[in-house]
Amino acid sequence: MSFDNKKSDKELSLEHKAQSLTGCSVMCQKDCAFFGFHPILMMCRVHQKITSDSEMSDEPGWKYYFNSIPLDCKDLFKDGHTDSGVYNIYPYGTMTSPVRVYCHMETMDGGWTAIQKRIDGSLSFERNWIDYKNGFGTPEQEVWIGNDIIHQLTKGGYSTLYVSITLANGSRLYELYDRFSVSNETEKYQLLLEGPATGTLGDSMINTEYPNNAMPRMYFSTADRDYDKTGGNCALSWGGGWWFNACSDAFLNGPWAPERWRNPWYPTVSYGGIVGKTLMMIKRH
Repeated sequence: MSFDNKKSDKELSLEHKAQSLTGCSVMCQKDCAFFGFHPILMMCRVHQKITSDSEMSDEPGWKYYFNSIPLDCKDLFKDGHTDSGVYNIYPYGTMTSPVRVYCHMETMDGGWTAIQKRIDGSLSFERNWIDYKNGFGTPEQEVWIGNDIIHQLTKGGYSTLYVSITLANGSRLYELYDRFSVSNETEKYQLLLEGPATGTLGDSMINTEYPNNAMPRMYFSTADRDYDKTGGNCALSWGGGWWFNACSDAFLNGPWAPERWRNPWYPTVSYGGIVGKTLMMIKRH
């Protein structure tokens, strides 16, 4: 008995299509958000930005496949990355615009994207508007991720905000805010913040001891762009950018020198000299 080991034309065609489709996928992983494949023409189309089905070509024969790229640390966690550390995320929906961030994967079910981190005061946060807009520092050490990126990460809906302060004696206090987002630069990076607030730090952002220091709906201010509610300039006199009202009961971007850092988190942490580390991070609902 003999067997014919030759593949049929149909089998060869299916194999060729599978190879072509795999080739499209490999192309897309390098620099795009989704790709189109035409199984008759054996052609690919790659697209750099995530878009909706309605914006795709309606030419017959084309099929589209979304490339799974992590928009934030929550996506990375869902993809199996469970170790805290520095990763690339793609909040702008294109593989050509990676953003290096620190992801906390063990804290409260993981998937947290750090937007602010200070560990020893080695980096000055007394910066101008452009610096806060674009971000500064490094995610491995001390960092402000950038107001544009914070807006991009939160513009599609609310995120949970996690704030922690580690004291010089090693004890760590935290506070959770249920709904957090930041508007765009045209709207002066206005802070949208709602409770409930829970944790061990206490609420110093919404229901403050001094109502004129509450932060919701406040614009972001820096020394060169003053949008606070006073006749002066909180960012200039307090030494850092923040969502100042008049001025604030919470201020994590102050000068590390204790004699100038006002109200890191009043009244729980009213003196900058006892602060060892600070951290702000967010996670999409």
